[in-house]
Parts: sequence; structure tokens; C-alpha cells
Amino acid sequence: MSRVAKAFAVGCLTVLAAVSANAQEGQGQGQGNMQDFMKAMGAVMSGSTNPAAVVDFRDLKALLPPTFEGMSRTNFTGEKNGALGMTISSAEATYETQTNADSRITIKISDNGGMGGLMALAQAGWAAADIDKETDTGFERTTTYSGNKAHEQYDNQSKSGKIEVMVTNRFMVELNGQDIAFEKIEGALKKIDLAKLATLKPKVAEQQPPAK
Repeated sequence: MSRVAKAFAVGCLTVLAAVSANAQEGQGQGQGNMQDFMKAMGAVMSGSTNPAAVVDFRDLKALLPPTFEGMSRTNFTGEKNGALGMTISSAEATYETQTNADSRITIKISDNGGMGGLMALAQAGWAAADIDKETDTGFERTTTYSGNKAHEQYDNQSKSGKIEVMVTNRFMVELNGQDIAFEKIEGALKKIDLAKLATLKPKVAEQQPPAK
């Protein structure tokens, strides 16, 4: 199995675990999420994925700033991968400080339009739920950024957390922070132009003239 196929499989299992947890915690919203998940899984298993073309990963890379608030960009990558009739285009960068090598934020922007039915699986998870939970050490909640559904998690003891934002039901912006304040992760998200991301379109392939 290819690396991309494995990633898709792991993604499905992750979403299933999240939806199952929601179903156990609540009789209303949780069961609704499980029903959405099963419908989406049925579409995938029947081959009704209807994948779409994805944007050029270079356009996604252009949205990642070179620096912000004293943090410099490293490990700047972009790629397009396909397997099982599905395609993902993504760009990723890590931001670090010179004063603390353990403090970092990783930002990944993905165009998941080419996943077809698997996008419905993702939407059957936190994107279809309302979460507001606090613990002794942190929190988990759903919210919105610029009108886009988002999911936040943070642990005060480890000073680690993440923010995920779904844009126009096809793009996913993921920020993971280690040894860093949540406000810093949120500040990094504000450097991403979500409005511009929403307008990105796949480039139309130029038609070659017929051979003479």
C-alpha cells in the first residue's frame, strides 16, 4: 500500500474514532454524527467519491508567511499526491524561534476536494458538532474564524495544542504548536488569508492542438 493510501486509511479510522466518541457522549448530536458518518462511508465504499481537481500546491505555499512574531519559517514543502482515485494537494511549513529550539508551530494547508466522499467523512467529525469542554489542564472547543468552522484544543501543562479550520468545505488549515502559548498559535492562524484561500481554483489544463 502506498504512503498516500495509508494516509487515507488512517484518516478514515481517525474520523470514525472521533464520531464514535461523540455518539457515546451525547444521544442527540452524537447519533446524528454517526448517521452522517455511515452515509459518507457508504458513498466511499460504493465508489461514489466524485473527486474534483485540486489547486496547485504552489498556490497554497504562497499563503504561508516567511515569518511572524519573531518566528522564522523552516521545512517549507508542498506536494500533490494521489491514490485510489483520490488526490490531495498540500503545503506545509514549520516556524521556530532562535531563543527556544523546542518552541515551534507547524502549519499545513490542504486542498481535499480530490478526496470526494472522504470529505463527507471529515465533515461527520468535529465540523458537524458543537464542542465546548474544559479540563483541569486545558480545553477543547469548536468555534469559527472568519465564518469558517474551526476546532481548538490546548493543554496548559505541556503547552501544546492545535487549531483546525475548514474553509468552503474543501480546504483544511491545521496548526500544531509545541511548547508555545495558545495565543501564539491563534496569532499564526491570523496570518493566513482565509478569504484568499477560499477563492483558489484548480488551474485549467491547456488543451494541446491535435497532431497533424
